[in-house]
Amino acid sequence: MTFGKNEISQIQGCIFHYKALFIITTDCNKVFGRIMLPFIKLFVMILCTTCSFAILRLYHHLNGLSFLLLSIMSWTMFVLLIPTTIVMSSLYKTSKNFIRSLKPCIIKLDDTIHLKEVFKRQLISCALIRCEVGGLYYMESKAKLTVVHKLVNGLKYLLVNVRH
Repeated sequence: MTFGKNEISQIQGCIFHYKALFIITTDCNKVFGRIMLPFIKLFVMILCTTCSFAILRLYHHLNGLSFLLLSIMSWTMFVLLIPTTIVMSSLYKTSKNFIRSLKPCIIKLDDTIHLKEVFKRQLISCALIRCEVGGLYYMESKAKLTVVHKLVNGLKYLLVNVRH
């Protein structure tokens, strides 16, 4: 099987764009992931838990507008938090699958093409992309479950232990 210049340029483009995405993600992790993301996560979790608590425990003391506002805030935070953690935790898996799927394309190149070795080395040098949170951990499937677990446990603690 012979590859034309179009296929070779596509492989080159894929590797180039992957490395550019890795650089952008690394820079984002250094600034956003270490400083801003922990504060945003904490703020969203506290706000979602507090609003949910107010809705469930203090609903008879709230007027209609307050109840509606707290309901919208609570569901908005919950709807934003869950998909964000899912996307952040799936970035590692997606990058791993991308590297795994590009290997057969490089192997199919002719042995006479000098670029085959170059592409193999470039693919080996591609590190996996991860989202860092606070310099403490990376978002993966266990971290996603931990965020949801803490949110549910925080709400459960407030409902059971706090009296109004």
